[in-house]
Amino acid sequence: MRTLNLWPREFSPVARRLIATRSGGVCEGCGVAPAAQVHHRLFKSRLGFGNPANGLHVCVGAVGGNIDGCHGTAHSGYIGESVGWSIRSGFDPLLVPVFRRADSSWWRFDDAGAKEQINPLTAIEYLVLIGSIREGAGR
Repeated sequence: MRTLNLWPREFSPVARRLIATRSGGVCEGCGVAPAAQVHHRLFKSRLGFGNPANGLHVCVGAVGGNIDGCHGTAHSGYIGESVGWSIRSGFDPLLVPVFRRADSSWWRFDDAGAKEQINPLTAIEYLVLIGSIREGAGR
């Protein structure tokens, strides 16, 4: 269930500043490369908004855009959803955890631009619950 969202569909300068501060300029996906773009975790086509919890500061590869780098992975379907970089319709970005590859850590973002590290088991159980990770996948 989604909470009432009063943010615009696009990321405002304020939201972008909060997201950039949260990331420290480093990709929030890989945790290594410089972040170049702000990605809507819950896509605008899925009724996503420009709130900081919905934003993921990501790197782009040599091609750019949402084709490669962590931005490309976020748009890859199941893989992006299984790490919280993309969110299925109807779910709240405030609740969906985000995986950072560099240190294998899980995080939750809020709309004040803060992040909180969460227990990996808690993150995975939630992603299974909402169908972003299929039980038994990879076995």
